[in-house]
Amino acid sequence: MKHIHLFITLAILLFVAGCGIKRDNPLDPHSSSVIEPAYVTGVQLSSEGTGSAPRIVRVSWNSNSSSNTDGYFVYRSKGHSNAYAVIDTVMHVASADHQQYIHSSENDSSVTPGEYWYRVSAYKDYPAGRLEGRLSEPKPIIVRT
Repeated sequence: MKHIHLFITLAILLFVAGCGIKRDNPLDPHSSSVIEPAYVTGVQLSSEGTGSAPRIVRVSWNSNSSSNTDGYFVYRSKGHSNAYAVIDTVMHVASADHQQYIHSSENDSSVTPGEYWYRVSAYKDYPAGRLEGRLSEPKPIIVRT
């Protein structure tokens, strides 16, 4: 019985002592030294090309502030609720009001006729790694034959 009380006392002391240790996650968006990338707004899509012409999907969105964004991830899916895959990254252009990505069949054979859904997220680079913001709302586009 004496051993159980000693064990419990030691466990409580270790727990209380551990609570005072300051732990700082360098990628915690609620940390004072980390700025969370802003949510991407104004995503718009347009499609060009039919027949033997290159098929192009233009993805554009409103620029974020350079203080919270170093670049953007562009995602694509075959359905609204399906898994989205990163198709490319776009560096942030500080002087532009809008950012743009061109997804073309000339450099990506997966740009074929069909319905696709695109999303964009912003990211910020830190010495400890890259912090990604929330994904934009999904937007549909139909690539014509």
